[in-house]
Amino acid sequence: MKTTKHCVGVDISKDSIVCCLGSSIQEESPVFSRPKTFTNDLKGFGQLLDWCLQQVDNGVSFVLEATGVYYERLAFWLDDRNQQLSVVLPNKIKHYSKSLNIKTKTDNVDAQVLSRFGLERKLDYWKMPTKFMREIKSLTREYQEAKVKLVAAKNQLHAKEYGYDCLVSVSRRLKRQISLLENQLLEIEAELRTTVMSDTLFYDKITKVITIPGVSFNRFS
Repeated sequence: MKTTKHCVGVDISKDSIVCCLGSSIQEESPVFSRPKTFTNDLKGFGQLLDWCLQQVDNGVSFVLEATGVYYERLAFWLDDRNQQLSVVLPNKIKHYSKSLNIKTKTDNVDAQVLSRFGLERKLDYWKMPTKFMREIKSLTREYQEAKVKLVAAKNQLHAKEYGYDCLVSVSRRLKRQISLLENQLLEIEAELRTTVMSDTLFYDKITKVITIPGVSFNRFS
């Protein structure tokens, strides 16, 4: 008996979600719906799922591209409702699209490419990270962002002070900004250490990793 596979490709941006439902039967070419656009919020999520279930009773899966943080809310929302979904890296979809010789890049095209990818490939299903891992991810993101700002501020100060006739007020403000960022980094690292130490198994892994020469806790984060 031939089986039918249904997969929704989901192209996500900050404000909108474009979906394409693809269906394939063994040994037959896949068929795709017209793309449908929803808002990237709770109302749009509900409308998206209703739209899918109106066309397919069951057995539908979702393929999302890991575009920054924009996919996360929908991924958590779908997982909460026991929907099967896969999250793929952008470079994987980029190479796949090239293999299809697709040169046009629009939200509608991307959604169909994601749907086709899900129909053709056997993908691992995404699992919601634990609260502990979400906290680690949030803190490490904040740490990296503050580190980038600190480097930029130090470079600005260096350029100003080695330039001609730098205003004292400009230098003072940049130094104050650098001091604030350095204190923030210390606070984030302290919170990160406390969080990591709350999970004995995870902490044991970290302590083993930082025994490697040149690796420290703040470099790990």
